[in-house]
Amino acid sequence: MTATSGDEAINTAGALRADDRPVPYLEALRNREFRGLVVAQIASECGDHFARVGVAALVLQVEGSMLLAALAFAVGYLPGLFGAALLAPLADRMSRRRVLLLSDAIRALIVGLLALLAVPSTPLWTFYALLILAELFTAPFDAARAALLPDVFRDPRGYVAGAGLSRFLFQANQVAGLVMAGLVVALVSPRGALVVDAASFLLSFTVILIFVRARPAPLGEHHAGATGLLRDALEGARVVFSDPARRAIVVIGWTAAVFMIAPEGVALAYAAVQGRSEVWGGVLMASVPAGAAVGAVLIGHIAHEAQLRALPRLVMAMCVPMVATAVTPPVAITAGLWFVSGVCQGFMATLITTLNVLTPAEYRGRVNGLAAAGFSVATAVAFVLSGWLADLTSPARAVALAGVAGLAIIGMNWAKWPAATLTSRVRAAYQEAAVPKPVRAPPGGS
Repeated sequence: MTATSGDEAINTAGALRADDRPVPYLEALRNREFRGLVVAQIASECGDHFARVGVAALVLQVEGSMLLAALAFAVGYLPGLFGAALLAPLADRMSRRRVLLLSDAIRALIVGLLALLAVPSTPLWTFYALLILAELFTAPFDAARAALLPDVFRDPRGYVAGAGLSRFLFQANQVAGLVMAGLVVALVSPRGALVVDAASFLLSFTVILIFVRARPAPLGEHHAGATGLLRDALEGARVVFSDPARRAIVVIGWTAAVFMIAPEGVALAYAAVQGRSEVWGGVLMASVPAGAAVGAVLIGHIAHEAQLRALPRLVMAMCVPMVATAVTPPVAITAGLWFVSGVCQGFMATLITTLNVLTPAEYRGRVNGLAAAGFSVATAVAFVLSGWLADLTSPARAVALAGVAGLAIIGMNWAKWPAATLTSRVRAAYQEAAVPKPVRAPPGGS
């Protein structure tokens, strides 16, 4: 089984130039399948936050320990590494629609069981174990959805717009999902939040079942058995790292993650040092994803070629407001600085879009899973490093040091950014195969 070249990446209709502007979001939303995927994404991502907040609140009620409650958030991110790396190959082996449906059904069942067991007599480890199990299936859902998007749009400009809108929703859901989960816990109960979470996955399942069309599994031949999943995952890694363009995209995303997470990692401590409440800490945490949501919209209106040329500049611009935090400005000003830093994080939409455009259809699930797994590791490292630096110095200086490191590392590698290669590869992918391959329904209709 050999990888296809990046120039043979995706089948899209129309000999379109890579510098054509993406279509407006409203036009992308006219695509029936994409509308369904949007609703499913909102329901699924908000559901993830409901699970974490619900379990954390339940643990706090039962044990009265803020540390154990915070652990509920931490363990919620652990499965992202293993699920993305080991289960993402399912998004290539199976019909991606089926992967989405199975992931939602399993998560609804597990979270429903969590809601039933949400009583003080339930052992604490049960909550953590079920939460980890439910989160394990978030990774293949995300990998399958990201890999499916290029197939949903015949016009590659529609895909660029759809991917940008998906990135915006991901960031917006971080803010809205946490707020809504907190409200449900406060107004109803932690158990109520878990019930709403299970219902959100059932909603996602129903929408996908109705709106998303059945397609065959992209990967005709694959390694058999459970160990075959690992071999398939390694094959996906080879597809990424053997290609300079795909490798550059993934590596810069992982590198940027180490710096971009620092503000969120110390937000609560920053507010506490200035004598402000947890509310201001929450505002600081929300300012980054809120800015990133705006950034995804802004960059989504720029031609793809221009996005690729601007990408290193955006990464460095992201670091500048972080460096300004060194003077420890008031929390309101800091929130504004971190919002601007978040806006520059719009480059993440470019990375995701370009990676999928340059990846053959039969590898997209594994490549997206590998990228997500590495991002999870980089995020965990960033949280640990920012906390350690905050203890050694201060929360403000920890963020500033992350910004300085980002400027230095990205600046030294700016000359190596393969903008010309990426531009020509993307342009070739857009112009390749004017007529899409005929679609055949897989056995069983899913």
